[in-house]
Amino acid sequence: MCVAPAVAFATGGATLSTLTGLPYLVCTLIIGVFIFIVAIFGTDLVRRVASVLSIYIIIGLLIVYIPNIIASSHAISQTASAMSSDAFPLGRALYSAFLYGTFQLANVAVFVQHARSFDKPKDAVKSMGIGCVINIIMMTVVVLGIMTVAANPDMANQSVPTLFMVQSGVGSRFLTPLISVLIILGAVSTAVNMAAAMVARICSQKSVKPAISPAAGSARITRKEIIAALICCLADFGIAQFGLLTLIQKAYSFLAYLAIPVILIPYVVRMIWERTKK
Repeated sequence: MCVAPAVAFATGGATLSTLTGLPYLVCTLIIGVFIFIVAIFGTDLVRRVASVLSIYIIIGLLIVYIPNIIASSHAISQTASAMSSDAFPLGRALYSAFLYGTFQLANVAVFVQHARSFDKPKDAVKSMGIGCVINIIMMTVVVLGIMTVAANPDMANQSVPTLFMVQSGVGSRFLTPLISVLIILGAVSTAVNMAAAMVARICSQKSVKPAISPAAGSARITRKEIIAALICCLADFGIAQFGLLTLIQKAYSFLAYLAIPVILIPYVVRMIWERTKK
Protein backbone atom coordinates (compact mmCIF):
# COMPACT_ATOMS: atom_id res chain seq x y z
CA MET A 1 0.00 0.00 0.00
CA CYS A 2 2.96 2.34 0.53
CA VAL A 3 4.92 1.68 -2.66
CA ALA A 4 2.27 2.78 -5.17
CA PRO A 5 1.68 6.19 -3.55
CA ALA A 6 5.44 6.55 -3.08
CA VAL A 7 5.80 6.11 -6.84
CA ALA A 8 3.09 8.75 -7.26
CA PHE A 9 5.06 11.06 -4.94
CA ALA A 10 8.18 10.40 -7.02
CA THR A 11 6.41 10.87 -10.36
CA GLY A 12 4.82 14.16 -9.36
CA GLY A 13 8.03 15.33 -7.69
CA ALA A 14 10.22 14.45 -10.69
CA THR A 15 7.83 16.21 -13.08
CA LEU A 16 7.59 19.31 -10.90
CA SER A 17 11.37 19.35 -10.46
CA THR A 18 11.92 19.15 -14.23
CA LEU A 19 9.51 22.02 -14.84
CA THR A 20 10.57 24.37 -12.04
CA GLY A 21 14.20 23.46 -11.45
CA LEU A 22 13.49 23.04 -7.73
CA PRO A 23 15.22 20.18 -5.85
CA TYR A 24 13.49 16.80 -6.08
CA LEU A 25 13.20 16.64 -2.28
CA VAL A 26 11.31 19.94 -2.15
CA CYS A 27 9.00 18.94 -4.99
CA THR A 28 8.03 15.63 -3.40
CA LEU A 29 7.37 17.51 -0.16
CA ILE A 30 5.00 19.92 -1.95
CA ILE A 31 3.18 17.00 -3.56
CA GLY A 32 3.01 15.22 -0.20
CA VAL A 33 1.44 18.16 1.62
CA PHE A 34 -1.30 18.43 -0.98
CA ILE A 35 -1.97 14.68 -0.87
CA PHE A 36 -2.18 14.73 2.94
CA ILE A 37 -4.73 17.55 2.94
CA VAL A 38 -7.00 15.80 0.43
CA ALA A 39 -6.59 12.30 1.92
CA ILE A 40 -7.85 13.20 5.39
CA PHE A 41 -11.26 14.15 4.02
CA GLY A 42 -12.08 10.51 3.44
CA THR A 43 -13.05 8.00 0.80
CA ASP A 44 -16.25 9.63 -0.46
CA LEU A 45 -14.59 12.93 -1.32
CA VAL A 46 -11.61 11.10 -2.80
CA ARG A 47 -13.90 9.02 -5.00
CA ARG A 48 -15.69 12.08 -6.34
CA VAL A 49 -12.44 13.96 -6.97
CA ALA A 50 -10.78 10.94 -8.61
CA SER A 51 -13.76 10.32 -10.88
CA VAL A 52 -13.74 13.88 -12.19
CA LEU A 53 -9.95 13.94 -12.53
CA SER A 54 -9.94 10.64 -14.43
CA ILE A 55 -12.20 12.06 -17.14
CA TYR A 56 -10.02 15.14 -17.63
CA ILE A 57 -6.82 13.06 -17.51
CA ILE A 58 -8.06 10.65 -20.20
CA ILE A 59 -9.18 13.47 -22.50
CA GLY A 60 -5.93 15.37 -21.90
CA LEU A 61 -3.76 12.33 -22.61
CA LEU A 62 -5.53 11.73 -25.91
CA ILE A 63 -4.95 15.37 -26.86
CA VAL A 64 -1.25 14.97 -26.05
CA TYR A 65 -0.54 11.54 -27.52
CA ILE A 66 -2.57 11.34 -30.71
CA PRO A 67 -0.87 14.28 -32.52
CA ASN A 68 2.57 12.90 -31.59
CA ILE A 69 1.63 9.40 -32.73
CA ILE A 70 0.32 10.70 -36.08
CA ALA A 71 3.29 13.02 -36.66
CA SER A 72 5.88 10.36 -35.73
CA SER A 73 4.32 7.26 -37.30
CA HIS A 74 7.57 6.59 -39.17
CA ALA A 75 9.49 6.49 -35.90
CA ILE A 76 6.97 4.00 -34.49
CA SER A 77 7.49 1.77 -37.56
CA GLN A 78 11.27 1.92 -37.16
CA THR A 79 11.02 1.10 -33.46
CA ALA A 80 8.66 -1.80 -34.18
CA SER A 81 11.09 -3.19 -36.76
CA ALA A 82 13.98 -2.90 -34.31
CA MET A 83 11.93 -4.62 -31.60
CA SER A 84 11.00 -7.45 -33.98
CA SER A 85 14.66 -8.10 -34.77
CA ASP A 86 15.62 -8.35 -31.07
CA ALA A 87 15.76 -11.78 -29.48
CA PHE A 88 13.08 -11.02 -26.90
CA PRO A 89 10.80 -14.06 -26.59
CA LEU A 90 7.03 -13.62 -26.37
CA GLY A 91 6.89 -15.71 -23.21
CA ARG A 92 9.18 -13.31 -21.36
CA ALA A 93 7.06 -10.34 -22.47
CA LEU A 94 3.86 -12.02 -21.31
CA TYR A 95 5.49 -12.90 -17.99
CA SER A 96 6.42 -9.24 -17.48
CA ALA A 97 2.81 -8.28 -18.17
CA PHE A 98 1.64 -10.93 -15.69
CA LEU A 99 3.97 -9.54 -13.00
CA TYR A 100 2.67 -6.02 -13.56
CA GLY A 101 -0.85 -7.38 -13.15
CA THR A 102 0.00 -9.15 -9.89
CA PHE A 103 1.61 -5.94 -8.64
CA GLN A 104 -1.72 -4.20 -9.14
CA LEU A 105 -3.32 -6.81 -6.87
CA ALA A 106 -1.40 -5.24 -3.99
CA ASN A 107 -3.81 -2.33 -4.38
CA VAL A 108 -6.87 -4.49 -3.75
CA ALA A 109 -7.76 -2.47 -0.63
CA VAL A 110 -8.46 0.53 -2.86
CA PHE A 111 -10.85 -1.51 -4.99
CA VAL A 112 -12.66 -2.76 -1.89
CA GLN A 113 -13.25 0.68 -0.39
CA HIS A 114 -14.58 2.12 -3.65
CA ALA A 115 -16.80 -0.92 -4.21
CA ARG A 116 -18.93 0.22 -1.28
CA SER A 117 -20.73 2.56 -3.66
CA PHE A 118 -22.03 -0.40 -5.73
CA ASP A 119 -25.64 -1.46 -5.22
CA LYS A 120 -25.11 -5.08 -6.26
CA PRO A 121 -22.25 -7.43 -7.28
CA LYS A 122 -23.07 -7.03 -10.98
CA ASP A 123 -22.08 -3.37 -10.67
CA ALA A 124 -18.53 -4.49 -9.85
CA VAL A 125 -18.41 -6.69 -12.97
CA LYS A 126 -19.62 -3.80 -15.13
CA SER A 127 -17.19 -1.36 -13.52
CA MET A 128 -14.17 -3.64 -13.92
CA GLY A 129 -15.16 -4.49 -17.50
CA ILE A 130 -15.37 -0.84 -18.55
CA GLY A 131 -12.18 -0.06 -16.64
CA CYS A 132 -10.37 -2.91 -18.40
CA VAL A 133 -11.35 -1.64 -21.86
CA ILE A 134 -10.34 1.95 -21.03
CA ASN A 135 -7.02 0.80 -19.58
CA ILE A 136 -6.23 -1.30 -22.67
CA ILE A 137 -6.90 1.66 -24.95
CA MET A 138 -4.90 4.12 -22.85
CA MET A 139 -1.94 1.77 -22.35
CA THR A 140 -1.81 1.08 -26.10
CA VAL A 141 -1.82 4.82 -26.81
CA VAL A 142 0.95 5.40 -24.25
CA VAL A 143 3.10 2.58 -25.67
CA LEU A 144 2.76 3.97 -29.20
CA GLY A 145 3.68 7.42 -27.90
CA ILE A 146 6.78 6.13 -26.10
CA MET A 147 7.81 4.26 -29.27
CA THR A 148 8.14 7.62 -31.04
CA VAL A 149 11.22 8.43 -28.92
CA ALA A 150 12.38 4.95 -27.92
CA ALA A 151 15.35 5.11 -30.32
CA ASN A 152 16.55 8.46 -28.93
CA PRO A 153 19.84 7.93 -27.05
CA ASP A 154 18.72 10.37 -24.33
CA MET A 155 15.67 8.24 -23.56
CA ALA A 156 17.57 5.94 -21.19
CA ASN A 157 18.30 8.82 -18.81
CA GLN A 158 14.73 10.10 -18.53
CA SER A 159 12.86 9.54 -15.27
CA VAL A 160 9.55 10.65 -16.84
CA PRO A 161 9.51 9.26 -20.43
CA THR A 162 6.13 10.80 -21.30
CA LEU A 163 7.40 14.29 -20.53
CA PHE A 164 10.46 13.63 -22.70
CA MET A 165 8.22 12.43 -25.55
CA VAL A 166 6.19 15.64 -25.50
CA GLN A 167 9.28 17.84 -25.27
CA SER A 168 10.72 16.06 -28.32
CA GLY A 169 7.48 15.98 -30.32
CA VAL A 170 5.03 18.31 -31.99
CA GLY A 171 3.50 21.31 -30.24
CA SER A 172 5.89 21.00 -27.31
CA ARG A 173 5.38 24.62 -26.23
CA PHE A 174 1.66 24.03 -25.64
CA LEU A 175 1.64 20.33 -24.79
CA THR A 176 4.52 20.31 -22.27
CA PRO A 177 2.62 22.32 -19.62
CA LEU A 178 -0.51 20.26 -20.34
CA ILE A 179 1.17 16.86 -19.93
CA SER A 180 2.99 18.10 -16.83
CA VAL A 181 -0.31 19.05 -15.19
CA LEU A 182 -1.84 15.73 -16.24
CA ILE A 183 1.07 13.73 -14.81
CA ILE A 184 0.90 15.58 -11.50
CA LEU A 185 -2.90 15.22 -11.33
CA GLY A 186 -2.63 11.51 -12.12
CA ALA A 187 0.06 11.03 -9.47
CA VAL A 188 -1.91 12.97 -6.86
CA SER A 189 -5.12 11.07 -7.69
CA THR A 190 -3.35 7.72 -7.28
CA ALA A 191 -1.59 8.68 -4.06
CA VAL A 192 -4.72 10.18 -2.51
CA ASN A 193 -6.67 6.99 -3.25
CA MET A 194 -3.96 4.86 -1.63
CA ALA A 195 -3.55 7.12 1.39
CA ALA A 196 -7.30 7.27 1.97
CA ALA A 197 -7.48 3.47 1.70
CA MET A 198 -4.72 3.08 4.29
CA VAL A 199 -6.42 5.52 6.63
CA ALA A 200 -9.73 3.66 6.22
CA ARG A 201 -8.08 0.33 7.09
CA ILE A 202 -6.14 1.71 10.07
CA CYS A 203 -9.12 3.61 11.48
CA SER A 204 -11.84 1.09 10.65
CA GLN A 205 -14.32 0.23 13.39
CA LYS A 206 -16.57 -2.76 13.92
CA SER A 207 -19.66 -0.58 13.89
CA VAL A 208 -19.99 0.99 10.45
CA LYS A 209 -21.34 4.51 10.49
CA PRO A 210 -24.15 5.34 8.04
CA ALA A 211 -23.07 7.12 4.90
CA ILE A 212 -23.47 10.87 4.96
CA SER A 213 -24.92 12.44 1.88
CA PRO A 214 -23.52 15.73 0.54
CA ALA A 215 -26.76 17.46 1.54
CA ALA A 216 -26.47 16.28 5.12
CA GLY A 217 -23.10 17.92 5.65
CA SER A 218 -19.57 16.59 5.91
CA ALA A 219 -18.37 13.92 8.30
CA ARG A 220 -16.20 14.95 11.22
CA ILE A 221 -12.53 14.13 10.76
CA THR A 222 -11.11 12.41 13.83
CA ARG A 223 -7.68 12.96 15.31
CA LYS A 224 -6.88 9.30 14.68
CA GLU A 225 -7.58 9.72 10.96
CA ILE A 226 -5.39 12.81 10.74
CA ILE A 227 -2.51 11.05 12.51
CA ALA A 228 -2.91 7.94 10.33
CA ALA A 229 -2.90 10.05 7.14
CA LEU A 230 0.17 11.95 8.35
CA ILE A 231 2.09 8.73 9.12
CA CYS A 232 1.15 7.21 5.75
CA CYS A 233 2.19 10.33 3.85
CA LEU A 234 5.49 10.57 5.76
CA ALA A 235 6.21 6.91 4.98
CA ASP A 236 5.41 7.46 1.30
CA PHE A 237 7.55 10.61 1.23
CA GLY A 238 10.49 8.70 2.70
CA ILE A 239 10.14 5.80 0.25
CA ALA A 240 9.91 8.25 -2.67
CA GLN A 241 13.43 9.48 -1.91
CA PHE A 242 14.82 6.25 -3.36
CA GLY A 243 13.90 7.68 -6.77
CA LEU A 244 11.26 6.91 -9.36
CA LEU A 245 13.23 4.45 -11.49
CA THR A 246 14.46 2.48 -8.48
CA LEU A 247 10.93 2.10 -7.15
CA ILE A 248 9.55 0.94 -10.50
CA GLN A 249 12.40 -1.44 -11.30
CA LYS A 250 12.90 -2.94 -7.83
CA ALA A 251 9.88 -2.36 -5.59
CA TYR A 252 7.28 -3.17 -8.26
CA SER A 253 8.92 -6.53 -8.98
CA PHE A 254 9.20 -7.40 -5.29
CA LEU A 255 5.54 -6.61 -4.67
CA ALA A 256 4.50 -8.53 -7.78
CA TYR A 257 6.15 -11.72 -6.54
CA LEU A 258 4.85 -11.16 -3.01
CA ALA A 259 1.27 -10.67 -4.22
CA ILE A 260 1.18 -14.09 -5.92
CA PRO A 261 1.10 -16.22 -2.71
CA VAL A 262 -0.48 -13.53 -0.49
CA ILE A 263 -3.33 -12.32 -2.72
CA LEU A 264 -3.57 -14.03 -6.13
CA ILE A 265 -3.61 -17.69 -5.09
CA PRO A 266 -5.95 -17.22 -2.06
CA TYR A 267 -8.37 -15.17 -4.17
CA VAL A 268 -8.45 -17.72 -6.99
CA VAL A 269 -8.85 -20.62 -4.56
CA ARG A 270 -11.66 -18.79 -2.77
CA MET A 271 -13.38 -18.01 -6.08
CA ILE A 272 -13.21 -21.65 -7.18
CA TRP A 273 -14.48 -22.81 -3.78
CA GLU A 274 -17.43 -20.40 -3.84
CA ARG A 275 -18.34 -21.46 -7.38
CA THR A 276 -18.10 -25.12 -6.44
CA LYS A 277 -20.44 -24.66 -3.49
CA LYS A 278 -23.03 -22.99 -5.72
